[in-house]
Amino acid sequence: MNANLISLLRANMGVQLDPNLAADIMVLADQIPTLVPFDVIDRIKPEASGEFAFAVERIEDIEDEIKPLHKSHWNETEGHRHGLPFNPDYQTFIRYERAGRYVLFTLRRDGVLLGNCAMYLDRSAHTQTLIATEDTLYLLPEARKGRTAMRFVAYVENALKQIGAKEICITVKMVNKAGKFFQFLGYRQVETGFTKILEDSECR
Repeated sequence: MNANLISLLRANMGVQLDPNLAADIMVLADQIPTLVPFDVIDRIKPEASGEFAFAVERIEDIEDEIKPLHKSHWNETEGHRHGLPFNPDYQTFIRYERAGRYVLFTLRRDGVLLGNCAMYLDRSAHTQTLIATEDTLYLLPEARKGRTAMRFVAYVENALKQIGAKEICITVKMVNKAGKFFQFLGYRQVETGFTKILEDSECR
């Protein structure tokens, strides 16, 4: 049982359970243990890059705004999974975010969301150091000009260093030239991944 839940229960001993208290208990009971505290993540400052602005935002705050961006990403790069439903679990993203295990970087122009990079944070069981694993990295075509993507990745890297990450793992799809882009930025190809969508007949 986590410390926040224990504190809440102790503070409300003998208090009649109402819907608000019940909701608080349910949230804390389902809470993932915190890895990187919010105050550490909140130290990451926004940065301007020409006409674009980079920042850390909470997916909890921009859930509706980011959904079309996620859909564009799915349509452009996830063709191998188009036989499966597109159904992101935003509540899970939020739970991880609240636990300091998910960080969302955004790219905007004139306040309009044009790109994002989401990183899962965890402590490696092999090295016990903080590792950042990319979940999403996508810019709309209008944001892919000049060195914008390169500068955005540099912003992400510097922010992850700031919160103590020692390693970044990024996956790229075969449908674009992202692999060459990341090699140019100093990333090394250390493995080759394979995906198989299981058909119903294969699962019987």
